[in-house]
Amino acid sequence: MNENIREIVLDILLEHENSNRKSHLLIRDVLDKYDYLNVKDKSFIKRVAEGTISNKITLDYVAERFSKKSVSKLKAPVRGILRESIYQLLFMDKVPDNAVCDEAVKLVKKRSFKEFAPFVNGVLRNIAREKGDILSFSEITDKTKYLSVKYSCPEEIVRIFMKEQDDAEGILKALNGIKTTSVKITEPEKEEDILSKWRDKGIKFTGIPGLESVYSVEDFEGAYGLPGFSEGAVIIQDKASMLAAMAAGVKESDNKTVLDVCAAPGGKSCFIAKTMKNGLVISRDLTDYKVNLIKENAERLHLDNLRAEVHDATVFDESLVNKVDVLICDLPCSGLGVMGRKSDIRYNITNEGMKEICDLQKEILNTVTKYLKKGGVLIYSTCTIHKAENEKVVKYILKNLPFTGDSLVPYIPEAFNNTRESDFYLQLLPNLDDCDGFFISRFIKNE
Repeated sequence: MNENIREIVLDILLEHENSNRKSHLLIRDVLDKYDYLNVKDKSFIKRVAEGTISNKITLDYVAERFSKKSVSKLKAPVRGILRESIYQLLFMDKVPDNAVCDEAVKLVKKRSFKEFAPFVNGVLRNIAREKGDILSFSEITDKTKYLSVKYSCPEEIVRIFMKEQDDAEGILKALNGIKTTSVKITEPEKEEDILSKWRDKGIKFTGIPGLESVYSVEDFEGAYGLPGFSEGAVIIQDKASMLAAMAAGVKESDNKTVLDVCAAPGGKSCFIAKTMKNGLVISRDLTDYKVNLIKENAERLHLDNLRAEVHDATVFDESLVNKVDVLICDLPCSGLGVMGRKSDIRYNITNEGMKEICDLQKEILNTVTKYLKKGGVLIYSTCTIHKAENEKVVKYILKNLPFTGDSLVPYIPEAFNNTRESDFYLQLLPNLDDCDGFFISRFIKNE
């Protein structure tokens, strides 16, 4: 390991701080740029960059415990070096403490901040000496602040979970934990052959109870390193999203028109199109970029019954009025249920922003529900854990739109239906359901 690798991480942190680019896209592009590096170095860059960005609140708290300087007032490169180095000390056991400290000092000097070298060295070595107990945060007595610091989550979000959920800490811990990958084999005749190839490649997999041909998969290198993916025989998708698609109740023999209004990257659209051999799935989103993602997935899966289109869901489309049998509304949301996968989410949420999202959800629903035939099915879902965007929207639909709640029990496996408030809506929680935080509801348009 040399300082250049850590400098690449620093450049990622600085660009992330100074731009609006999403961290996973930024890291992906940097790894593509340095594709000539060996796998070990690229893994280091990815882990440290992702970990430093995700744990920013925790790292800054620790830094300020051992520093007389406010982290926010440090020069950006010094702050970045400090953050990535503290992450290595506290979260990466295989990196020697002395190496972390020495490389940080070298990098500070290389970036022309020589005067900060003693400060950075002192802070890091003090942290290294006491790191055994640092992450307990036993000195924090306020529950909200404790959860915020321990799980690097803004206090505003912590308060929402504490107010609305029984186990806020369990949710935060699960969101920060290792994320499993769910894979559905969509061509049953190839299933045994695909599983055999997974075994041969040392890929670990476990069947998920209640979900046919769906597996939790580990130890594979990227989607195209998973046998069955490039041939179009598998879908990689969180099982919560699969459940939302299953809630539509579409069968192989159906010849229905299904509209997915905010579909990118197209997971639910493709799942339904693969299930329903005939019929038509119209899969829409706002931009060419997003719709191209849908098209790429549909082409890989050989879906002739999926039509991807650019369309703003808030703009009324007269041509679809009373033409749709199933309407999928997985609408824009705060994303609190997936912030473990997308670290930027937690730092960009504001109360004003969440209010605007709720207004947008209702605006879209008021527009697109006109497309459904009487007796048609509406699936309203989000990838968040927030009653204002979930249960309160359900109440809005029942009060203001011509719909009746329809039971999810026939469509969602029993394992996901326990101790729920209603039979027609379901809040999946990462600590209870081992999946993304996801909300699913089902309605029938009144005759």
